[in-house]
Amino acid sequence: MADRDHDAFPRLEGTQAQAADPGAQIWLGASAGSGKTQVLTARVLRLLMAGVAPEAILCLTFTKAGAAEMAERIHSRLGAWVRLSRGELVRDLMNLRE
Repeated sequence: MADRDHDAFPRLEGTQAQAADPGAQIWLGASAGSGKTQVLTARVLRLLMAGVAPEAILCLTFTKAGAAEMAERIHSRLGAWVRLSRGELVRDLMNLRE
């Protein structure tokens, strides 16, 4: 069943794709509105898909609001994945890849 309210995960490119690579150690710093939360969300999802235990993932933010936003995006994306059609799920997962 398709989730009509679902927006596909945006494809990350360039430095954003590099920062979302779970094989790299990163320090991410950028101005407001530059996509930091999106990149960190993608990175956490990729870590989870690679088999990393959730309790082994540490993300530091400067605000509780930032942490809450990232957690909400991760939970929402995981929840959406169980409701998507195969095609929509494949599209989302492919967009997470570099």
